[in-house]
Amino acid sequence: MVKEIKSIFECKKDSLKFKSIPVCSYGKSIDDEIAGGSITRKKALNLLEHMYMIRTLEDMLAQIKVGLYKPLAKFNYVGPTHLSIGQEATAAGSISSIGIDDYITSSHRGHGDAMAKGCSMIKLADDSSLLKLLASRQVYLEAIGESISDTDSREELEEKALKVHTYRMIAELFGKAHGYCRGVGGGMHIADFELGHLGANAIVGGHVPIATGAAMSIRYKEENSMVLCLAGDGAFSNGVVLESLNLAAMAQFKNGLMGKKFGIPMIFGIVNNQYAMSGQSVGEITGLDFMARRAAGFSTDLMHAEVVDGMDVLAVADSVKRATGIIKKGDGPVLLEFMTYRYKGHSLSDPLTYRDREELDQWKARDAISTYEKKLKKAKFPASQGANITEKDIKALSKKVSDRNAAMAEYAAAADFPEGKSMLTHLFSQKTEDRVPKKYSNPKPASPLPEYKRDDSDKINARIAVREAIIEEMARDRRVITFGEDIADYGGAFGVTNDLLKTFSRDRVFNVSISEAGMVGAAVGMAMTGLKPIVEIMYNDFIMQALGQIGNQAAKWSYMSGGQISVPMVLRTTIGGGKGYAGQHSQSLEALVTHIPGLKVVAPASAYDFKGLLKSAIRDDNPVIFFEQQLIYNSLGIVPREEYLVPIGKAKVLKEGKDITIVCWSYMVEQSLKAAETLEKEGISAEVIDIRTLIPLDIDTIISSVKKTGKVVVTSQEVIQSSFISEVVTRIQENCFDWLDAPIQRLGAPNGIPPSAENLEKLFLPDAEKLVRIIKGKY
Repeated sequence: MVKEIKSIFECKKDSLKFKSIPVCSYGKSIDDEIAGGSITRKKALNLLEHMYMIRTLEDMLAQIKVGLYKPLAKFNYVGPTHLSIGQEATAAGSISSIGIDDYITSSHRGHGDAMAKGCSMIKLADDSSLLKLLASRQVYLEAIGESISDTDSREELEEKALKVHTYRMIAELFGKAHGYCRGVGGGMHIADFELGHLGANAIVGGHVPIATGAAMSIRYKEENSMVLCLAGDGAFSNGVVLESLNLAAMAQFKNGLMGKKFGIPMIFGIVNNQYAMSGQSVGEITGLDFMARRAAGFSTDLMHAEVVDGMDVLAVADSVKRATGIIKKGDGPVLLEFMTYRYKGHSLSDPLTYRDREELDQWKARDAISTYEKKLKKAKFPASQGANITEKDIKALSKKVSDRNAAMAEYAAAADFPEGKSMLTHLFSQKTEDRVPKKYSNPKPASPLPEYKRDDSDKINARIAVREAIIEEMARDRRVITFGEDIADYGGAFGVTNDLLKTFSRDRVFNVSISEAGMVGAAVGMAMTGLKPIVEIMYNDFIMQALGQIGNQAAKWSYMSGGQISVPMVLRTTIGGGKGYAGQHSQSLEALVTHIPGLKVVAPASAYDFKGLLKSAIRDDNPVIFFEQQLIYNSLGIVPREEYLVPIGKAKVLKEGKDITIVCWSYMVEQSLKAAETLEKEGISAEVIDIRTLIPLDIDTIISSVKKTGKVVVTSQEVIQSSFISEVVTRIQENCFDWLDAPIQRLGAPNGIPPSAENLEKLFLPDAEKLVRIIKGKY
């Protein structure tokens, strides 16, 4: 549906040709690197120190588990132990070649990545930035008995920063309040957003679309940075990862459809440690010899794919350095496969019955640390850099790291656990932004903003109300972008996004492939890195394709990060039946997401509320799921031209009554008002409450009404079993029992699947007639 591109196929005999993928192309010696200026004595020792720090940390965990770590002989460690021992060169080497403003994302086996990111950023920081970092972490300096002095040398400042970094890493692993995520994230979710670590992820592959979205955000904001996404070989058979590869490689980024021809600034780093838990990627659970071949399915340039010796820290660093060069030219993304090995099992409870000793010994013979130590001792560094590195230098560095780790582990073990009262702190961000930063405020549109006529009663339909909300917020704030399936030229399946493309250009309004999970994850990454994305999923039936990203990513990162980050995004989707679309396009699935803490859930019923609540949702600092009932789109309502917001979490009494309360939302609001009108003629005065927001639920308005009427029925279009109707009923029962004069009633769809046949669908869906019947029959 892009007129600029003609979709024409000429049938002629030919064959598809693929570029080759280099394997282990790095052929330099360490002396070559020294001569070329790529490595200095200091940087060489930094790489060794970072690998030592990773292995020392993880050796500690392995020893603690069996009571052999002498500094903490009696410490009871509670938590996961997914160790990356053997993979140190991949973490240290790759992160050493990215910049101080670059981001990483990582997997559940991400201790090494987190350690390397912190270490590398400390070494890269200039003196002013390092002092600022230490000042911001004063409380942690004091916890380990350190302080900053005006007489501190650069080396002393770095050492203090490394101590704090090690302390906070271990504190997070131990579940302590001084951990990077205040102890609530733990080792599988460790993150330091201040230094560009967007989080480790316990869901295999779950972080890859987040990284993709972060890279899309960088591209859009034209920042001079990139994302290094490190994920295991097992992740690259996961659906959301394949969706992410496709999103990152979309041609529109580089072919001129968007304003700037610039590819996504991202490296997909496949950390191939040979095992997806126990399954072997080669020879067992895939049909590939190298996972790098995946790139051929997504880009004609194969994402510049390369297979790298992940046991050689210099080869890894070189490959990432070259990849960064490709990205800076606008030709990203890049895919690199690092061939490495984990010496331990999936976790320390893994009996390793699926591999033999000979295989392990062969990999250990190429151990990244010992091999690098040998190279360093043979390397010829200039006298101006301190001359050659000796065995004594190496042993001293090893001891320094070991002693530092032991001391910081003791401090972490003695540190306080989070207070009980903080258990649910940071579940939601409390910030709602009123002002747009100047550099994003009132961006110039691509064409004049459209104006939509009202009828003689100053009414427009709900479809236009939604569109106006998006247009106004995009005109107000350059950080607001919108994307989804068919929302650009086509205007969305229901015409809601018509006019947006010509008004704001394809940089801010664009299509993506049919990739519900990928697009939601990308929105999370965008939100984490400063944008306020609106992602559209055509039908709410399709959100089940994306529940992993909705529930395990969007909903959780404010909490799991200990409040370091918020996720300001809106997921718009349509809801409900009445059009004969049957079981996979007609459901009302709001209860799926109301069960997930960390999400706000909105389901308006009028044109006025569609606009006012959507504007509030876009400005909110939390992920909001915004349900739009398809049958309401054509409903007319008074929608002011001037600015207004409807607060999230506030119900509205649409009709006052004294005999019974009807609690409803979305399409059943109109039906409830019709029912109330019918009941009124029969002498029954019904009060109708449109809750508008499901999470947070305005229970106080409901309680006040029920205390007045003594009777209540709760209704929506969702099926009754495990419905949000039942949640509302429970809350009423808990709060209003003494005021109830009769059992609470509920009306939803029967516990079945929406049928297509017109007569059956009418029987299936609740409506005003059924509501009147249940009220008269029960009361």
